[in-house]
Amino acid sequence: MSGVVSYDLLMSKIGGVGSGFTSEGGIYETFINATGATSIKGTIVVASTTTNFAVGIAPANAQLAIGAIYENGVANGSPVKVVTYGKAQVLLKDTLASTRGYWCGVSDTAGRMYQAASVPSTTEHNREIGHSIESVVAGTNVLATIQMHFN
Repeated sequence: MSGVVSYDLLMSKIGGVGSGFTSEGGIYETFINATGATSIKGTIVVASTTTNFAVGIAPANAQLAIGAIYENGVANGSPVKVVTYGKAQVLLKDTLASTRGYWCGVSDTAGRMYQAASVPSTTEHNREIGHSIESVVAGTNVLATIQMHFN
């Protein structure tokens, strides 16, 4: 077999029941939404401390982030896709812009990202979630694309 393979065919062959690839180029895993609310795409999450196989919203300045929610509108207690590596759209802290090439980390606002032109101190560096690959203007509830990885 040769030629172009569709995204749907690729997913049917290599995507698992609880994992797969996003159309943007990220890898997602499925967790239980234990955020206490309907999911919001781009929210940075941590492993839940109250529910097995679940995620909660990353606290301000968190050093234990595991990904960003991929889907809007998933009810609390339901399965939700979380991007854990690769290209991901992440919510910026309100009023902050995104600059391609910048370092990205968990901000002082729960579930949100901030960026820096250079790698911050060791303590802050442990909040890293990746590197910006998209410049966007500041606003409210703005998504910016990053190349996600963790320390």
